Amino acid sequence: MELIPRETFFPQWILYLLLVSVATLSVVKILRPAVFQHISATYVKPPSTIPNARENLSFAGKASWILLLNYFIVSGLTVFMTLLYFESENYWLIALPSVYYFIQVFTLFIAGWVSGESKKLSENFLLLNFTYQNIGLIYIPLLIIWLLNVDYSLFLIKTCTILFGLLMMLRFIRGFFFAIRNKVLWYYIILYLCTLEIWPLMLIYKLLVADLEG
Repeated sequence: MELIPRETFFPQWILYLLLVSVATLSVVKILRPAVFQHISATYVKPPSTIPNARENLSFAGKASWILLLNYFIVSGLTVFMTLLYFESENYWLIALPSVYYFIQVFTLFIAGWVSGESKKLSENFLLLNFTYQNIGLIYIPLLIIWLLNVDYSLFLIKTCTILFGLLMMLRFIRGFFFAIRNKVLWYYIILYLCTLEIWPLMLIYKLLVADLEG
């Protein structure tokens, strides 16, 4: 019997890029083990109470930005693989996950400036970074599984979408209670959620659905 070379659906460089990402995270874990030691605790505790939160979750921390960079790469790869699966050439959509992150950062800054409650929203900024860092970490094994099991593409696309939605919902709920606990006025919270959180997510969803259905 003659062996027939297996044709891959996705470019091989995707796997190499994921391996580089894993290697980078491994180096970070060796140099700064605290980055990963308290991840599970941050799901139930306020981020500011976690040791080394300033370094691991804040905008000023180097480790935080490495984890966020991992999210930008991995989320972009997820969209890219989805576009390949649906045979779409609108590759500009790859930037959407990163753009959505920066929209949320910008809107949080705007909400804090308009309401004068910037200090009270510090917990929400840490929670924002924590959520996206975890999405990047969770997506790595899912993408590797996807590369090795192309037949399950649709299932894995739905899995990635549902996980993203659940983590965003968890962030909304926890962020709401953090804001209430820090005595942010409730009408600022409602205004922020309705105008600066929900509509950008709906717009991105419509862009993706319209592209994939078209």
